[in-house]
Amino acid sequence: MDIEPTQPPDDGSERRLHDRAARGALAVDLGFGEVDVLDWSYGGARIAGTSLALHVGDFATGTIAINATHGAFIADVVRVDPPYYDPRHPPTEISLRWLDLPADVLTQMIAVRSDTTLNNT
Repeated sequence: MDIEPTQPPDDGSERRLHDRAARGALAVDLGFGEVDVLDWSYGGARIAGTSLALHVGDFATGTIAINATHGAFIADVVRVDPPYYDPRHPPTEISLRWLDLPADVLTQMIAVRSDTTLNNT
């Protein structure tokens, strides 16, 4: 029996597995100072564009922090908007997918999301 793989819709609709958390709580530093985290989830983050020439498929490394917990992370770039690089106009948004996070940072991410969920119900 042949099974066709399902393809995600290519209509710009949400494809994240985990709900996004709004700004705050999470801090990301790509090695030149903290970047503006637009939103984040257990699977990744959407950050404001930087002057770095990042392209889809590139790896990004740095430091991630939440509450008093921090450590090194590795992520891959899954989206850059706009999708071309122009040195005169850096991208407005870059989406990262976490490949490696410290366990204690992930634990804090879960705790922050749980507290937020409990406080909103």
